[in-house]
Amino acid sequence: MEKVLIFDYDGVIADSKAVFMRYFLEACEKYGVNISTEEEFLRLYEGNVYESMLSLGLTKKKILSVVYYMREGLMKNRDKIRIFPGIKDVLKTLSSYPLFIVTSNDTEVVKTFITEWDIDFFEEIIGSDREASKVRKIEYVMKKYPHALHFFIGDTAGDILEGRKAGVKTVAAIWGWHDMEKLSKAKPDYIATKPSHLLEIF
Repeated sequence: MEKVLIFDYDGVIADSKAVFMRYFLEACEKYGVNISTEEEFLRLYEGNVYESMLSLGLTKKKILSVVYYMREGLMKNRDKIRIFPGIKDVLKTLSSYPLFIVTSNDTEVVKTFITEWDIDFFEEIIGSDREASKVRKIEYVMKKYPHALHFFIGDTAGDILEGRKAGVKTVAAIWGWHDMEKLSKAKPDYIATKPSHLLEIF
């Protein structure tokens, strides 16, 4: 059976946590959102980040204000965001499969990054500007390849939960934002402790 591999972006491909969190927390302070610590920031990603923010009582307008501020910061400081060591060679090897990116980040931010790092191996990038729910984004990919076996590679508990909800196999990337303990509780199908382990799974 054909395999289709769906990658999260932040924390799996891009080592973006420091820059991402900096501008996210700055935006929260600017727009009066009561999130100010790394712990509070990471807790948002134990589920769908947008649903987590809505559950805190934020309006969609305020969430968009945070997202736009963060997007601008990410674009201006993209030279500070590096690719995880080893992931480029892994993606190149795995590009014999259809590859997708499903992300809570902005599509254009991700497109710019993969072009600059010469890792344009992806059939499509589906960002938050197209759809907030990773479940629905994964389901969109599944409809494109209805007879394939689909895998979602993510680095947060929320990624694993959304992948499971969509009905795909899930792979926890331990080099990302959430640690082994938090990811294990989400019950992924596979755990990869470094990018090269993906080649053993696929």
